[in-house]
Amino acid sequence: MLVIVGVFVAIVICVFFLDVVRSDILTGVRAYVGGESLWSKAEKNAVFSLTRYASTHADSDYRQYLTEIAVPEGDRIARLQLLSASPDMNLVRQGFMQGRNHPDDIESMAMLVRRFGRLGYIAKAIAIWGEGDRYIDQLRDHAAALHAEIDSGHADAQKIQQIAAEVADIDAHITPLENAFSYTLSDGARWVNRVLSIIVAVATGLLLFLGVGLSSAVLNKIHHSEEKYRHLINAANDAILVIDSEKRIVLEANRKASEMLGIAEENLVGMSESKVYRTAAGEPRQLLNPTSADVQTRRELELIRADGTPVLVEVSASRTIVGGRPAVLGIFRDIRERVEAAAVLRRQDERFGHLIRNLSDVITVVAVDTTMLYLSPSVERTTGYRPSELLGQSFLDFVYPQDQAPVRMAFERLILRTGTATPPEFRFRHKDGSWIWLESVVNNLLNDAAVGGVVVISRDVSERRVLEEQVRQSQKMEAVGRLAGGIAHDFNNLLMVIRGYAEIVLFEGGITAGMRKSVETIVRTADSAANLTRQLLSFSRKHVFSPQVLELNSVVSRMSEMLLELLREAMEFKVKLNPEDVYVSADRGQIEQVIMNLVVNARDAMPDGGKLTLETARVRIDPSRASRFSAVPPGDYVMLAVSDTGIGMDAETQSRIFEPFFTTKTRDEGTGLGLSVVYNIVRGSGGHVRVDSEPGRGTTLQAFFPRVAAAPVQEEAQSPGRSSSRGMETILVAEDQPELRWMICQFLQERGYSVLEAKDGRDAVELADQYKGTIDVVLTDIVMPQLRGPEVARRLSQLRPGIKVIFMSGYTEGELGPEAQDEWASRAALLQKPFELDLLAVRIREVLEAETRR
Repeated sequence: MLVIVGVFVAIVICVFFLDVVRSDILTGVRAYVGGESLWSKAEKNAVFSLTRYASTHADSDYRQYLTEIAVPEGDRIARLQLLSASPDMNLVRQGFMQGRNHPDDIESMAMLVRRFGRLGYIAKAIAIWGEGDRYIDQLRDHAAALHAEIDSGHADAQKIQQIAAEVADIDAHITPLENAFSYTLSDGARWVNRVLSIIVAVATGLLLFLGVGLSSAVLNKIHHSEEKYRHLINAANDAILVIDSEKRIVLEANRKASEMLGIAEENLVGMSESKVYRTAAGEPRQLLNPTSADVQTRRELELIRADGTPVLVEVSASRTIVGGRPAVLGIFRDIRERVEAAAVLRRQDERFGHLIRNLSDVITVVAVDTTMLYLSPSVERTTGYRPSELLGQSFLDFVYPQDQAPVRMAFERLILRTGTATPPEFRFRHKDGSWIWLESVVNNLLNDAAVGGVVVISRDVSERRVLEEQVRQSQKMEAVGRLAGGIAHDFNNLLMVIRGYAEIVLFEGGITAGMRKSVETIVRTADSAANLTRQLLSFSRKHVFSPQVLELNSVVSRMSEMLLELLREAMEFKVKLNPEDVYVSADRGQIEQVIMNLVVNARDAMPDGGKLTLETARVRIDPSRASRFSAVPPGDYVMLAVSDTGIGMDAETQSRIFEPFFTTKTRDEGTGLGLSVVYNIVRGSGGHVRVDSEPGRGTTLQAFFPRVAAAPVQEEAQSPGRSSSRGMETILVAEDQPELRWMICQFLQERGYSVLEAKDGRDAVELADQYKGTIDVVLTDIVMPQLRGPEVARRLSQLRPGIKVIFMSGYTEGELGPEAQDEWASRAALLQKPFELDLLAVRIREVLEAETRR
């Protein structure tokens, strides 16, 4: 009997195997016939694109040809691999995928070639397939020749026409091969189907014969099935209950059901169905009630353990017969772990979705042709577009024209290989028409079935680029500032000598008018040089500011009449003041310099006349309304704006206008320091500068100063009487520059003073210690070798407590130092070089007479 059973099983397996083989062969044949259709369509499209390329010379037609000709090339790669001794299945899959075959058909196609590639119809079909390679190669050669001819720049129309004709001839030779390939495979499929059908029919007849013989043997063993059945259901991992369809009581239960419910098996049998599981309100009591034996019902419900604990299960119920009575077979599977795992997975999906929705970076999936296939929700926050507005459009169409070439090159390099790339930062068009800077990382996931594209992860770096530009500008200004600070002291000393001796010459009588005019020119030139130095120090923030609370409207009003004299007759000048007083904390002279520089620049931008507007306003910048590119942080400001209707500026010029020495004027018209000084004065006052300009539409330059709420404290005006600038007191002059020291001493001696000369700080202290007479005033430079001016003044004050101090300096930033500044702020006068000698005489008298007035 075992032999009969074995033969029976063998025949069943054989029939099953033959049926599987027949199904695989027929599936493979259908796949190849369908693939031939794709192959043929791609070849026809390639010929059509190549023929159109010969006519249009459009590069897009040639790229379309390359895309289509890759299909037969992929099929050839797969076929050659399958016919080799040890094929690389990865290359086979890639080849068939390149041939546009369905991924589900690849295994059947590979099996058909590997098992039957050298037999009968399959071998013949493969030979026909391989013969087409020769024509495809010819087609590629002609395409290369056509592309080279068109790209040569002097294409021969006759030669192009000849190549196109040869391409059509190749296509005519390929078509019969395609038909022969399909016919051969179809004939082979029909032959296989007939042969295997006959074999299956014979085997089926034999099975029927054996089945009759086995029936008697099977009947003899039926009585053993009860025990085996019992063993099987007890070995099951799921709980099994058999419930009487009419009485709704448990007829049978396996060991797993007893464990799951916590009830002994013998106690389960006879238990009411309603005590086994819980029903919700409104549900029928008989949940397990399938309609027929052929239908299984599946649902989830809660079993009730003996201790009342619910057990979530998935139940499959079907009708059956037990002991000749209708019953319901219920299989209960514990799904608590699965439900928990599903909940965890759901939470992970929700977390992932939340992260994607709130991600600051923009994730874009792009096809090979740069069509956008997916965009994360963050794209709306970054670019203003909703994802649906960008889907299906080309990514490159939104890239700034000058940035498209490097982005396209990086993209094309990446699609040829897997991995990641980082293209240069590029500008992307915002929905409002502006351009934002994006920093991106590109990852090739074309071969990933879940993605199927190139993933571009982009981040908005517009604000960072603005800050970087500000840092670069600050570094440039700092460099020139250091240069200005380094030369200011010595340069002002030289100017002081030049100007001082020129004044001395002017004081002398008997000089001719021509000589006086020349000397006055020297004085004016020295003043201009000193003013240039002050601008350098102002722009580099190394000039001493004296900030105070100012009412900006009054400053503008006082300057308006003077500004009118600067403008040309063809210009209209308009002043708009804020209706209420606006207060800022700044140096008055510096604010006046800002207004003057801005007005002069606006005037020079309107050579043919125009309208110039000077305006003040109170401005409140809220975070919600702050511009994306604004360098002005939120806050309460007083705005000073100068607008003109002049020639305007392009973007490149605007990016450089605050650079020191940058100017669009001729050498005789400007130094390029005006706007640099404006920028640094405003920034030094805690403010910000913005420029708005377009070529041909004029310029508006706005300075934003932090608003001060309190009005300035009104001080009683003092008008001290000026005494004679001559005197008979003794003055100690400490100056390390010999020419300047001699000039000052000569001037003071001519004014009647007794003068003691000291070549440096240490010499001044020693001279004061040795001199027995009274020293009324010490006039000392701040920066000197040996001892600095503040230390000289400190030591002399200890030696001579009543001595007066006057400091001289060509550059004062940090020279006194914080401690010296606090110590001498109210006890000493300061003269900024170069100064008028007459002012020196007046200042000496003021210092000497101050004690008398007190």
